[in-house]
Amino acid sequence: MSLLSDLLICEINIEKSTLAKQLEKTLSIDWSFEVYNHLEPFYHLRACIEDDLVLEPGEIIPIPTGIYPQLLNPNFAIEVCSLSGLIYHHNVVMPEGVTYFPYTFRDEIWIFLENKNSESMIINPGQKIAQFTVKQLPRMVINYVESIEESPWKMNSGKSFIRRIKNILRDRSGKRTKSTKNYEREDIERYIDKNEC
Repeated sequence: MSLLSDLLICEINIEKSTLAKQLEKTLSIDWSFEVYNHLEPFYHLRACIEDDLVLEPGEIIPIPTGIYPQLLNPNFAIEVCSLSGLIYHHNVVMPEGVTYFPYTFRDEIWIFLENKNSESMIINPGQKIAQFTVKQLPRMVINYVESIEESPWKMNSGKSFIRRIKNILRDRSGKRTKSTKNYEREDIERYIDKNEC
């Protein structure tokens, strides 16, 4: 337990839905989170549904989890992401990748599942469908300025990537134009100074 002594603590109150409590009895499972390892605080969310749910190819369906969370510390947010086993074995994913639930959230967690197979897939009541954890959030202070500072690290690869994206969008809209040179801010300032003289 010494490894855990310096870790931040995030307390959460969890309420199980009425259907989740019923499924605990009918399916003989515990809707509480299983703790596999305190050093890996990831928990599984289950499909809180009464009957099998058919997920057609390419279909996206919202599914309730039977979990109502209450974060007791606003410095944290709940993060829900796809379950690796569901992706690998069944090619079923959360289309948005990751979903966040902030301190102010006080409702049942629902998640979207997408079937990327060419065949129908069945989601069973109580099936594990997503992974649940928490992330610490910083307090953001936003300053609006006339000009941001130049980075000491050149990010030409990032700029080239953005330029390629713009070209693709122009192609789609039929407004393809010749790619222009990627001017640095210093180049623009020198051009302005030269033309003001």
